[in-house]
Amino acid sequence: MNFKETEEQSSVRELVRSFAEKEIRPGVAQRERSSEFPAEICTRLGELGLMGMMVAPEYEGAGLDALSYAIAVEEIARVCASTAVTLSVNNSVFCYPVATFGTVEQKRSILTETASGRALGGYMLTEPQSGSDAANQKTRAVLKGDRYVLNGAKAWI
Repeated sequence: MNFKETEEQSSVRELVRSFAEKEIRPGVAQRERSSEFPAEICTRLGELGLMGMMVAPEYEGAGLDALSYAIAVEEIARVCASTAVTLSVNNSVFCYPVATFGTVEQKRSILTETASGRALGGYMLTEPQSGSDAANQKTRAVLKGDRYVLNGAKAWI
């Protein structure tokens, strides 16, 4: 695999590095001390196309490649690991499965909101009895009539 950056990838690095230094770094220590979630920063990341980097433009994503995504995560993590994790989860753990396996309607209604940064995607894995061992999860979704009933407990999302 060729890891030499293209001009587009170098532009992504410059954009994200500049944003991280100017918009994220100044408040990192305070947010960490107060356990404040960087909601405004996530909104701005979405406006820059970074919350749905590999999502197709028709679903309000940036339509970029995996290396551009990795570069963006790297540049955000240089300044704030917490924000980088939020960016990463939204892109890879949420957007990717919806973009790959979701219906057109799910992509239009759900993916556009998360790829644009207007909403955040989450991943509900950790359970009290199994931690993050996906094979040992107990929560189930059971179809009851025309809706699903979720039954189980999560430690955190």
